[in-house]
Amino acid sequence: MPQFYFVKHLGLFFVLLLASTFSFSQKKWTLPTCIEYAVQNNVQIKQAELYEKIAANNTLQSGLNLLPTINSGANYNFSFGNSIDPTTYSYVNSNSQSLTTNLNASLTLINGFQKVNTIYRNKAEQEASKFDKENTVNNTVLQLTNYFLQILLNKELLKTTEKQVDISDAQLTRAKMQAKSGTLAESGLYEFEAQLARDKASMIQAKNNVAIALLQLKLALQLNDSVDFDIESPSVAENMAVNFETLDASDIYRTAVYNQPSIKSAQAKVASAIFTRKVALGSLSPTISANFSMSDNYFNKATRVVSVVPYVTEPVGFNDQFKNNFSKVVGFNLSLPILAGWSRMNNIANAKVQQQIRTFELDNQKNRLRQDIQQAYNNAKAAQESYVANDKSAAAARKSFDVYQKRFDVGLANTFELQQARTNLLRAESQLIQAKYTYVLDLKILDFYQGKPISLQ
Repeated sequence: MPQFYFVKHLGLFFVLLLASTFSFSQKKWTLPTCIEYAVQNNVQIKQAELYEKIAANNTLQSGLNLLPTINSGANYNFSFGNSIDPTTYSYVNSNSQSLTTNLNASLTLINGFQKVNTIYRNKAEQEASKFDKENTVNNTVLQLTNYFLQILLNKELLKTTEKQVDISDAQLTRAKMQAKSGTLAESGLYEFEAQLARDKASMIQAKNNVAIALLQLKLALQLNDSVDFDIESPSVAENMAVNFETLDASDIYRTAVYNQPSIKSAQAKVASAIFTRKVALGSLSPTISANFSMSDNYFNKATRVVSVVPYVTEPVGFNDQFKNNFSKVVGFNLSLPILAGWSRMNNIANAKVQQQIRTFELDNQKNRLRQDIQQAYNNAKAAQESYVANDKSAAAARKSFDVYQKRFDVGLANTFELQQARTNLLRAESQLIQAKYTYVLDLKILDFYQGKPISLQ
């Protein structure tokens, strides 16, 4: 019956697994879906979670160390063979058994607050590990957003090349008619055929770029190779109304320095170093502990005097011995550190240096954050200007191509002029798409530093 139950549910598990895999292979992934999946399955994030668990266990253990230490034990001995009788100085052969039980408890009363400061230190390390995990999540989200936008970029570039193929195909059809009527030289027809071939080659390369970008995101998500992966292509919000005159990099920094987990982690590590130094200083203080112990024993050869004259003894039973031999001890222990090879002083000195190191690391994190924000701000501002310029350039290129197309149809422009106008249009549209997604990504980075959720809508 248990075997059947296991097989039954194992089969159900595989059915659900296959269904889940099929579901993933059929749907198109959105950016929130990618982020959710990565947070749950990313190896680096899982590793960070394990470090956080270890830190939590250390904090719990340091708290439990405040409790008394209790030990219990028993000792049984069996003696046999020859021994000397102290009264007759003759050898006797005897066997004896003894049993001793004990219970010991110890509680540290004073130790320079070492245990308390150890708790605070471990709590700080736990906080640091939590923020390290959040920082890993943030970095993963930014990486996924970058990969996702790269796919959207390549897909738009692919659409541009496909449109160019359609244009070239239509031009070639028109050119064939013109060549047949004698209004276009044969060399011009060949040029249109060559242009169509070049556009098809560009389209093939664009398709490959899409596939490579999809593969990068798939690898970042650590998906199985069997998953048929594709993304949903949203209409990316192009918020070009950002006023960089009112949005200042220093304002973003003042917000980020209190919210970024990398800064919070560095601050927690400074706190940990401070408490580590206090623990080291506490080792110079005297230690006072309270001790309590209970013991009992039994000896099978034990006797007691029943009568002095005549001298008569009788064996003492097990119950009587454990009742009468029971003892309790309460005491206090004082330990004064005097000399230990200067190890305590070295620990204090090293703890002080470690605190300085952690403080410098915090300062470096703040400086790096300030630089990153300033760079992101400059990039976003430049990207906005680039987008506006490329938008104007693309609009002018479209008008220019339309003019040359009309002039070519009536014989006022040659093939070279028309193809040059097409080349300029393709370059302008490609540069506009590049500028668009560069700008969108730079804005998302600024949103990230301001604590805003990453969204493409």
